[in-house]
Amino acid sequence: MASPEEVVRAYYAEVSEGRFEDAAARLSPDSTLWILGEGHWPLGGRHDLSSLKKIHATVAERFPGGLKVTVKGLTVEGERVAVEAESLGTRIDGKIYHNNYHYLIIVRDGLIRERREYLDTIHANEMLCGPLTN
Repeated sequence: MASPEEVVRAYYAEVSEGRFEDAAARLSPDSTLWILGEGHWPLGGRHDLSSLKKIHATVAERFPGGLKVTVKGLTVEGERVAVEAESLGTRIDGKIYHNNYHYLIIVRDGLIRERREYLDTIHANEMLCGPLTN
């Protein structure tokens, strides 16, 4: 079985390559995601696997060239993985999305069970939920 570090690195590599189905296969069926900003923007708050797949679809649609997520640092303590990362991508309308993240991820039995995501929510809201420009 893959270590928590290997699972997390593989997940973000697959997201970066636009292989969202492969990435989703690394999530447990009862996996949850909490994103900073609950109640203040559409993606803030708690998500289950179904809503996470919708977020993946939005990213794929808005960033057809991919949204590269680079792991800058990673610390593992048992099943807990702390990740410092940054994303970079060009939205379909040419706008550049560049964000920095901190994730706290729980990996159990080779699957991601829980993720907590901290990021610049204002920039993410504009790029992921806001209108596309011409």
